[in-house]
Amino acid sequence: MNNKNAFWQALIFTIIIFVVGFIFGFFLEVFRGDKMELVLLNSEINLLDEQLRANTGDYFNITCNETKEGLFNFADRIYYEAIKLEKYENSERFSETLFLIHKRYDLLRMMLWSESIKAKKECTSDFHTVVYLYEYDIEDLGKQSKQVFFSRLLFDLKTKNPDKILLIPLAVNTELDSVNLSVRNYNISTYPVIIVDEKKIFIDVIKFDDFEREVLGSK
Repeated sequence: MNNKNAFWQALIFTIIIFVVGFIFGFFLEVFRGDKMELVLLNSEINLLDEQLRANTGDYFNITCNETKEGLFNFADRIYYEAIKLEKYENSERFSETLFLIHKRYDLLRMMLWSESIKAKKECTSDFHTVVYLYEYDIEDLGKQSKQVFFSRLLFDLKTKNPDKILLIPLAVNTELDSVNLSVRNYNISTYPVIIVDEKKIFIDVIKFDDFEREVLGSK
C-alpha cells in the first residue's frame, strides 16, 4: 500500500512539475514575442529618426562638433541595441523577424556611413570611420572564426579609443542594394573585411597594436 501511495505521489508531483514547466515556457515565449515586437518597432523609429537627423544640417545651424556627437551617439546606440538581439539568435521562431531587424539596422548603418563621409567633407574631422563588412548567419567555420577575431579586434579598438573610432558593422549578404552598390566600389571578393576611412582595407588577421597604429595614422 505504501508503495502504491509513493508511486501516485511521485506521478502527481511529476505531472505538476511538467504542467508548471509548460506554463512557464508558454509565458516565456509570449514575453519574448512581445520583446521582439518592441525591438521591431524601435528599429522603425530609429530608421525614421536617422532619416530626419541626417537632414537637420541642411535646415538648421548645426556645428561640426554637434554633427560628430550625433554620429557617435547614434552609432553607439544601434551597436548596443544589435548586441541585445544576440540572445534570440538561436530561436527558430524569430528567425525571419531577426533577419528583418538586422536588415533595418544595416540600413541605419549604411545611412550612418554616408553621413560620416558627408561630415568629413564639410568639417575638419578628428575621427576615423571603421566599417566592418561581414556575412550574417554563415555556416563556414573558418569564416566564423575570422569574424569572431575581427569583432573582438574592433571591440577592443573602440573601447580604447571611444571618441576617435566611428565603428560601423555591416552585413553584406542581407540583399540591400545600398550596401551592395557601396561595397562594389571596393572590388572586394572575400569577407570579412575592414575598411578604414574609405581607403585602407584589411583582410588578413593582424595584431592589435599594428592595427591600431594603422587606423589612427590613417588620413
